[in-house]
Amino acid sequence: MDSHHEQQQRQRLKIHVKVMKTFTLNVNCTDTVDQIKSKLSVIEGIGGSKQEMFFDGMHLKNEDKLADYNIMPNSCVDLYVTDGVQIYVKIPSVGKTIKLNVRKSSTVADIKAEIEQREGIVMNEQILMYAGQQLEDNHMLSRCDLRNDQTLHVLVCPTNRLHVFINVRGEKIICLEAKGWYTVADVKLMIETLEGLPACSQILTRMQSGLGVALTDGQMLQDQNVKNNDTLFLEQNVQFFVKTWKGKTLTMILKMSDTGKEIMDRLEEKLLIKEDMYYLCHRGRVLSPGDTLQNHKVENNSTVFVRFRNSGMISKDKEVIES
Repeated sequence: MDSHHEQQQRQRLKIHVKVMKTFTLNVNCTDTVDQIKSKLSVIEGIGGSKQEMFFDGMHLKNEDKLADYNIMPNSCVDLYVTDGVQIYVKIPSVGKTIKLNVRKSSTVADIKAEIEQREGIVMNEQILMYAGQQLEDNHMLSRCDLRNDQTLHVLVCPTNRLHVFINVRGEKIICLEAKGWYTVADVKLMIETLEGLPACSQILTRMQSGLGVALTDGQMLQDQNVKNNDTLFLEQNVQFFVKTWKGKTLTMILKMSDTGKEIMDRLEEKLLIKEDMYYLCHRGRVLSPGDTLQNHKVENNSTVFVRFRNSGMISKDKEVIES
């Protein structure tokens, strides 16, 4: 009995598919609806996403087999060509791209509703962009000239607006108009535009329980609990070189607020020399242990020299007289 059933499953059928004209296809009972659509796609160039098949009033699902619908030899399957397109939706804020099968007659609002259902992003917090243009909710995809396999971009834009104050190295405070969905990288780029400080060298922190917590570039302000009228503190990294008395050059990366003492501590670890044996010199002047790199204008790719104390003498105004 089982073998008879298996034999029926393997039986080859000839069915007719009617779409304005009728095609005859040689298929197997175990073929899926999706496989039938692929065959038609090769013959007629009709994308599988545009095909809808019906048999005896039933809508055939892609993953089902012909045998599931009791389709017999010489059965007639109805094919309707839809206005469907397959598109990709890229959501940079979550680093994700999803695939949607939609109709050209769908509106932008319909797409937003599907994104909300799939990803949980509320419709009124979405901005859909295509080819550099924002899409209006009431526009149909056909009006946007959206084609198969094209990509939409979704900007997630919670309506909350933020006034954020940036304390720039304790020297000044600037106010930025931001939104909760801005990333820290976005804010750094704004600061670079306003202050000329390279974004890659910036460290933004906010105070939490009396401690400075560094903010992560790829995360949104709202995800890092930055609220309206909060103050963020801006520090800068600086890469510089330390040249020893033997001509060896070390590369260091420190904050502008770090002091000469921090350099000395690093040198003690690397060179095993005590602080009282040498001093630091930058641009012809002594860099005192208590002075910051910012005070001594140590900039990117500057060179700080290590001098032994018996190799020269230091005047009262801290100018170095080389021996």
